[in-house]
Amino acid sequence: MSEILVNKLTGTSTAGSILVTGEGNSTTTNLQQGLAKAWVNSNIDGTAAVLDSLNISSLDDDGTGQATFHYTNSMNNALYSALTGGGGGTRNNTLANVSTPEAEKSASQLGVDIQYAHTTAFDPDVCAASIHGDLA
Repeated sequence: MSEILVNKLTGTSTAGSILVTGEGNSTTTNLQQGLAKAWVNSNIDGTAAVLDSLNISSLDDDGTGQATFHYTNSMNNALYSALTGGGGGTRNNTLANVSTPEAEKSASQLGVDIQYAHTTAFDPDVCAASIHGDLA
């Protein structure tokens, strides 16, 4: 078995662009574009707290069923993809509908609205997000 130890990968034609050949050797994926630029696992119920994260500097509890995550390093614009989810809280083991209204997204933060059964705002034990796009 071989092992490669490196601290930095650099593309030959573009420094930040590394192509990876996919299954079947017929397609390639740009490694830089495929990486999450931020992610967060947080608790919104009670005292809101970031439990673990990448590129998240802070969390605002904006009221029942609302929170805002602030990026350490901003995104290029607000046109990135944010995948969100959550559950638990005062409604024990309940799957939460976590939405990201476009008006609550910006290059520097991601606002989320959390609802039980798509109608009642609540604070879940778990609220998570994965952000994909270009950093500024």
